[in-house]
Amino acid sequence: MPLWDLFFTSQPTAPPQLGAWYFLLPVSLMVVGYLSIRFASSKGYQNFWYWGQLIQLLIINSWYIAAHLSFSESLPFYHSRMAMWMILLAPKGSFKQYFALVGVFGSIMALVHPVFYPYPFPHVSSINNVFGHWALLANCLIYLVQFYQVEEGDAWKICQMTFGVNAIIQLANLVTGGNYGFMRRPPVIGDHGLVLNYLIVTILMTGTLILINHLIKSSKKRKRTSESV
Repeated sequence: MPLWDLFFTSQPTAPPQLGAWYFLLPVSLMVVGYLSIRFASSKGYQNFWYWGQLIQLLIINSWYIAAHLSFSESLPFYHSRMAMWMILLAPKGSFKQYFALVGVFGSIMALVHPVFYPYPFPHVSSINNVFGHWALLANCLIYLVQFYQVEEGDAWKICQMTFGVNAIIQLANLVTGGNYGFMRRPPVIGDHGLVLNYLIVTILMTGTLILINHLIKSSKKRKRTSESV
């Protein structure tokens, strides 16, 4: 198969089978997470992941258009896709901070339980799934380390925003027939209908985001306490 087709074919076959190599994905998450916290203030490190993420998004969206993927698959209504655009383009503030939390959550979920398109590695969709979530985790952690703000009632805000964002995603699923946010056919927990899927996924996601937010907030408070001593 020509190299171009290997990377960019639009003829589906089967998703890549990782086998024993699967363990590299969660290990890579820990490595990227550590480096992103350690070098969050490094301009070179920031630029690598910022531009890497932007180039990755432009390439994968160009492939979606060229491959004529349906709106049920190609729109930016997965949580990670939304977070990728928000962390790159949104101004600093509560909204961006929320999607930075979503990006950490989405990166972990995507590489612990990877779901690949039916194209063999190293197809652009597979590279996108791995590198894109590395970049997302890095960019989100860099933002949270540098700009995280403790907010009053942050748990309630996370709850409101998650229910609102997921309602928009589920509406997109109704219109396109897609499985955005994995709320039409959730993995692991199974399909319980659109309404119950929405509630179950949203409640679990809200709890996880509140936990991530609590861990980051506690870390920030400990750091400030140690600096003031």
